[in-house]
Amino acid sequence: MATWMFAGHLLMGSAQIATYVYRILRPHKVAIYGPSLAGKTTLDQYLTVPGDIDPIPVELRTTHPVKRGKFQMPHSTKKQVRYKGERVPITSTDIGGQSQYWNMWAEDMIDRKANIIFFVVDDRIAWSQPAMQEAVAGFKYLTDIIVNHKYPTTFSRGMKRKAKKYKPSVVCLLLNKMDVWWDAQSQKIWDAGLKRQHPMVAPFQEDMRRLRKSAVATNVEAISAQFGLRVEEAVIHTINLI
Repeated sequence: MATWMFAGHLLMGSAQIATYVYRILRPHKVAIYGPSLAGKTTLDQYLTVPGDIDPIPVELRTTHPVKRGKFQMPHSTKKQVRYKGERVPITSTDIGGQSQYWNMWAEDMIDRKANIIFFVVDDRIAWSQPAMQEAVAGFKYLTDIIVNHKYPTTFSRGMKRKAKKYKPSVVCLLLNKMDVWWDAQSQKIWDAGLKRQHPMVAPFQEDMRRLRKSAVATNVEAISAQFGLRVEEAVIHTINLI
């Protein structure tokens, strides 16, 4: 009996070790999308080289060259996320947030089989109706692809076949620029474990429910990519939901 119990513990330990090694060696395929000027490129830069990031001027926001009538997809890059002794490799791609690039979001997440999607928004959704509408439309666009298989007309047959087999593990709404909007009420909401009830989350609740009904986990995190506030914590916490 003791021998069987020892063997069982040994197998469990081996499985845990294998899972840990797999986790730290195999990069998680992360997708970072969201409206223009929300801080996606700043987040990508911070994850590449942690530290305060200089503000990116509007005229230098991410754009993509056109070749043969098609926007050129940038290469994904590998990063290491470190938090409280954990070190987790990820790969991500920096893609613009303007609506003409949304089809690139779809192509990127499906072609790379991204298992984690971070949708980045900022304080503008709280005080600018056009910014809020753009963010909600972009989030709905991704949700429609994931849940209802509404693919871009530009998709080839091969891409559509890939898309039918694709589903991310988790979609995280990333509330960026908390150095601007975070206040005592936000702290109170977070401390109470009610972050999904924050006013900035409200416009996205319906699509987040649709994702959960389709067996896609959802999460909400607050960060400041420019100053590195809670970035690693948000990424690791979201990865741990898988």
